[in-house]
Parts: sequence; structure tokens; C-alpha cells
Amino acid sequence: MPIAPRQHVAAVPLFERLTDRNPEQSREPKPLRTLSYSELMRSVQKEVARLLNTRSGHTLDELLGQPRSVLDYGCTDLLWVNPHDPQLLTRLTQLMEETIEAFEPRLRGVSVKITSMIRTESRMALMITATLVTEELREPVSFQVTASPRGGDSIDDE
Repeated sequence: MPIAPRQHVAAVPLFERLTDRNPEQSREPKPLRTLSYSELMRSVQKEVARLLNTRSGHTLDELLGQPRSVLDYGCTDLLWVNPHDPQLLTRLTQLMEETIEAFEPRLRGVSVKITSMIRTESRMALMITATLVTEELREPVSFQVTASPRGGDSIDDE
């Protein structure tokens, strides 16, 4: 059963607390310490998009199946991806799953599916399915993000 939209369900991650959401304002009227369910989902989506649109500088073979650290944060370059090679696409989605599992602790049991690919731009729409895990919450979720060689934080709103 989904949580009520205004109920606070998770603490705000450190980097989001450090980000000034309103630079014109000298003080926050109320410090941002917790997230509602919708804010939590948006936070997770943004982090996954940022992660999959950051290039690690390593090849698919160097990253796949290897333990990850901050030194290889991100995913491999997408310019080499051949959308007509199902084995390569399977390995790429496996790498994306491993990458999300390694760097987004709020998601577990991650599955990535390529829903569409724009070959001329090497851009992919991805469906992410996982279990959202916070202090008190364990809930299956799915959402879309876009991965592109140009990077950026691309979230596909439904």
C-alpha cells in the first residue's frame, strides 16, 4: 500500500542537504531534513539519472562483475553501443544494474530494461525496476530515466 504523499518517509541524503535550492534566500525557513514519498522518489530518480549519465572512463569489460569504488563512479561510454547486438545490450543492462546497486543504496534488486533507443544520438530510455529501501519502507518501484553520451540528469516523467 503506497504511503500518503505528505508523510515523511526518509532522511534527506547528504548532498541534497548541501545543495542550496533557493540561492536568493539567505536562510531556509525550515531546514530540509526529511523527504515525503514523492520527494524521495524524485530524489532516487535524479540520482539514478545522474549516475547513468556520468562516464567512469572504464570500458564495459573493465567494470562488469568487478567491485566498484568512487574511483569508477558512473557507467561506461554509450557511443560504442550497437542496438542490434542483443548480447552486448544484455551486458550493458547488467552493468547498469551493478552500477545502480553499487552507488544507489536506496534501491535493491535492480533490473534495467532498455525501452527505446535513438541510434543517431546513442540515447536510451530505460525502465528501472527495484525495491525502494529506507529506514521504514520496503516497496517495489519502477520509473524511467534516459541515458545519453552527452550526460545530464534526464528523468522521464510519466
